[in-house]
Amino acid sequence: MKLLEFKQFNNSEEPKSLNKMKVITVAAISVVILIGIIIGIVYKNNQTVRDFMDQYLFFKHVKDSDLPSISIEDDKTVFTYAFNNYVAILGNNKLKLYNSSGKETESFDVNISSPIFASQDNYLVVAEKGQQKVYLFKDKKMVWDKNVEGQISRVNVNENGYVSVVVSGTSYKSVIATYSENGTEVFKTFLSNTVVIDTDISKDNKYLGFCEMDLSGTVIESKVKIISIDKAKQDPANAIIYTYEIPVNSLVTNIEFHDKDELICLCDKNVYSLKNGNLNQLAEINENDVTFSGISLSKSYYTITEDKFGINNQTSKLEIFNTSNKRKSLYTINGIAKDVCANNGVIAVNLGTEAYFINENGGLVKKLTSSQEIKKIVVSNNVAGIIYRNKIEFLGL
Repeated sequence: MKLLEFKQFNNSEEPKSLNKMKVITVAAISVVILIGIIIGIVYKNNQTVRDFMDQYLFFKHVKDSDLPSISIEDDKTVFTYAFNNYVAILGNNKLKLYNSSGKETESFDVNISSPIFASQDNYLVVAEKGQQKVYLFKDKKMVWDKNVEGQISRVNVNENGYVSVVVSGTSYKSVIATYSENGTEVFKTFLSNTVVIDTDISKDNKYLGFCEMDLSGTVIESKVKIISIDKAKQDPANAIIYTYEIPVNSLVTNIEFHDKDELICLCDKNVYSLKNGNLNQLAEINENDVTFSGISLSKSYYTITEDKFGINNQTSKLEIFNTSNKRKSLYTINGIAKDVCANNGVIAVNLGTEAYFINENGGLVKKLTSSQEIKKIVVSNNVAGIIYRNKIEFLGL
C-alpha cells in the first residue's frame, strides 16, 4: 500500500516538474530576446554605446599596422579602383588584381596609361581616356577588349555586363555605343549638338539613360533621355521613350538607375527621381551646408554636412536616403570629411588619418585609424584600397 502511494505521488508530481522547466525555459528565452531588443535599440540610438560596442564587442576598429600592404614608388604613378572582391591597380600597362589579404590574384597586359574605370557587381570596365581602347573584365577574367571610333570620355557597365561608351571627336558632338556582355555592339546613339554628361543602363538591360547638355546658349540646358534598348535594336533614331527637362542652369553630375525603371539624377543643387515620364525632386542641396553628396549606391543617395563648434568640436553628419523605402539614416562622425568615395553599398569617408566605412543602412562596417595621411580610398562592398604616398593597404569589409 505504501509502495502504491509512493508511485502515485511520483506520477502526480512529474508533470508539475516538467511544467516548471518549460516555464523557466520560456521565461529565460523571453528575457534574452528582450535584452537583445533593448541592446539593439540602445545601439541604434546612442552614439557612445554604439562606438563602444563597435570597438570592443564587434571589433570593427582596425589600425593600419594590422593591414596587408604593398609598396609603390609614388601614388601619382599608379591608378587604383575597387570592385567586387578585388582592388585593381594599374601602372606601366599592367592591370593587377589584389584580394583583401593583399595577395595578387591576376595580372593583365593592357594598353592604357590614363584610365577611366566603372564597375557594377563583378564586372569592371576600363578605358583609355581620350583614346580608343576599352576592356571588360568579369571577376578575374578578361571578357573582351576592342578599339572604338573616336575619343572616349565616359564608360559605364551594369550588373549583367552591358557596357556604354561615350566618345567625341567624330562628325557628331557625342556618340554613345552600347555593347552586350559578349562585346557585340547593340546600337549607337548619335548626338549632333549636345555633350553627354553621363550614362547608365538599367538592371534588366531594358533601358539606357543618358544626360545631354547644350552649351551653345547663355544658360545651361540639360535633358535626361531614356532609350528602350529593344526598340533601339530595330530603330535607334526612334527609340527614346522619355525626355526629362532639367531646370535651367542646373549642373547634372551623375545619373544612376536605382530600380528597374527609376533613374536618380544628381545635380549641383538638387536630387531628382525620373520615372514613367515624371520628374520629382527628392532633395535640395544647399551648397553652403552640404560638403559632399552622391548617388553611386545600389538604392540610396547621401549628403554630408559639417557642424563646427570650435576647433576641437567638429562633426560630419552623413545622411543616407533610401529611394525605395524612403527611410533616412544618420551617422555622425567626429571630425571633418576631406574626401568621400561610394560604390554599390558602401560609403568611405576619409578624415585624413581616420576613415569610416558605412553601409547603406547607416551602420558602421569598419573604422580605420592610420599613422600617416591617407591620400585616397577606393571601395566596393567587400574590399577597400587605402592609398598613401608610398603604399597601398587592403581592408576586407
